[in-house]
Amino acid sequence: RRSMLYPVRGSWRFSIFLAEVVGRQHQVVKTTMVTTLHYKFALAAFAALALFFFVHCPTSSAAKSYADGSAAACDYGDGTCPDSSSSTGKSKCLHPSDFQHRVASFFDNESESILTLLRGTVDKVISNEDAKELVELLPLSDFVESSGYETDNKDRAQYTAPVAYAGLGLKELSTTNEERYTKLLQIREKIRSATESSLNLCPGLLKIDYTTIAQKTEGGAHRAHADNCVHYFDDKAKTAVCDPSRQHPYPKRVAASILYLNDPADGNFNGGEFYFANRTNFGEVEDSGRVAVETGKIIYFTSGVENLHGALKVERGSSSEEDDGTTIPRRLAIAMWYVFDESLEEFVPTFQASEEEATSSLGGLKPRKVYDPNDPNAPKELFTLSIPDRIDISSLFQSAGAYLVSQQNKPLAGSWTISQYGEDTLHVLFKDHSAMFSLDFGVALIEATSHAKASVVVERHTDGSRAASLQYMLQESVLLHGLLDYLSNVILNESSGGAEEEYVGHEMEKARDTLPARRAS
Repeated sequence: RRSMLYPVRGSWRFSIFLAEVVGRQHQVVKTTMVTTLHYKFALAAFAALALFFFVHCPTSSAAKSYADGSAAACDYGDGTCPDSSSSTGKSKCLHPSDFQHRVASFFDNESESILTLLRGTVDKVISNEDAKELVELLPLSDFVESSGYETDNKDRAQYTAPVAYAGLGLKELSTTNEERYTKLLQIREKIRSATESSLNLCPGLLKIDYTTIAQKTEGGAHRAHADNCVHYFDDKAKTAVCDPSRQHPYPKRVAASILYLNDPADGNFNGGEFYFANRTNFGEVEDSGRVAVETGKIIYFTSGVENLHGALKVERGSSSEEDDGTTIPRRLAIAMWYVFDESLEEFVPTFQASEEEATSSLGGLKPRKVYDPNDPNAPKELFTLSIPDRIDISSLFQSAGAYLVSQQNKPLAGSWTISQYGEDTLHVLFKDHSAMFSLDFGVALIEATSHAKASVVVERHTDGSRAASLQYMLQESVLLHGLLDYLSNVILNESSGGAEEEYVGHEMEKARDTLPARRAS
């Protein structure tokens, strides 16, 4: 069957198969003393079968198709042999197995003509007007710092955060601005469809694994990397290869795309170009691999080491040099990653009512967030800490942030990255990027007490596809036990004692009981 599916590469296999069968037939003839007539009849029958096969699957057209990688190596169930085009003159779409065969064929041949089928660009996927409208709804303050990760090829045991990089995912976008969220989802599907079509995949097969609006500010860059394996440069092979000793967090990703939302003139920047690195020259960035930043353009590519890619450093633009120095250069893009596995498809939350509306009915306190139970990326609540009414939430927020910053280099330098999200939420990201926790200040208690109506909600976040590391779990407990000690001292500093002190102590112990590791004595 493999020979029937792959006429050129399978032809020699079929010939060997035929020779082996004829050889076995010859042995049978000798053993059982079949007559010469029968033996010649058998040879004639096999020769006729071979002729039938090559007439119905012409080697010449198939050879051409596989030489340039354009043929779909699959059986579509219509009784036809694979060919580079259908009766309509259009290329047959690829199913997952065909697509994977095409990618593998590049490594067999190292053919540039095949590589052109695994990457490319599409201009004006969205209009300049649509892009501008979305950008106007993306203030700098909305972005989450230190989103994403990249691997360090010199120290392949580490993940590091990209420099001057921030992002906005569907989770954040679905709770802030409905107009912006709706517009993004419409653009998101246009990008997915354009990527699917450009890679010649059959409609509906490409599933979105993750979507983010990426923001690179001055100094922002991304080293060359693959999206589904951790690579290194093999000195013997003289090329980049996947490191089998490293487990990539997203090994099932098959493709990705980047859509530019603004250009240098609009974003007050220079540089920031996406690039394809030379995998046979230690990731050197060549002029031919750079893709100019043009609003509405997408770059699409397969996820493996065949398409090492990155982004050049964003620099302050000429228009920024003429202003008063307050304008921050921003290169904005929508980044999307794709899979075939439906179980890994990104969860798309419905838009929730604006927090401002809900807050007004709660005396200025924020409503507790409600997560969809089917959302695999929903955070896990660790604890809710009640805050006595006499405590100023804003001051407590500032104090907690200062404490966490003082602890960010424990146990080692760079262990934690502390960032502010919105006006009263802190994000605390661990260095291995397996998880983070957030502290949301000023959330209304579900049941107010005589001592408190507000609280701090602490939640653990992962990407939904892998669990938090054991190292993270231990260090999370250490940091949060320390924070609880600090907050206890702040809250009780001016306490009159009595019932309130007992109440606060009880709340602190309830919070400690939720942590995976106990406090050191």
